[in-house]
Amino acid sequence: MRTLNRTGLIAILAVLTLPTAANAESWICEYGSLVREINVVRETDDMVPCSVQYNKQSEGLGSSVLWTASADGSYCDIKANGLAAKLEGLGWSCTAF
Repeated sequence: MRTLNRTGLIAILAVLTLPTAANAESWICEYGSLVREINVVRETDDMVPCSVQYNKQSEGLGSSVLWTASADGSYCDIKANGLAAKLEGLGWSCTAF
């Protein structure tokens, strides 16, 4: 029987305990007047290739790609969910859409 390493276990627990929608592709996160947007972008109907874009437009910083995947589309989902959970843990209010 294989055992999960600590990082894998933490990632699974983070996804399972998220207050946001587990299958969401996008989130709007707000903290006071600050607004951040997290998007999982897929170039086709397939799970890959995919990327996670993080937008700080309300701060005039625009969008940046934080993660990409070409073999495992769940990677983008896990990373985006984890970022939304991290922001919520810091006091942000994130809404999935």
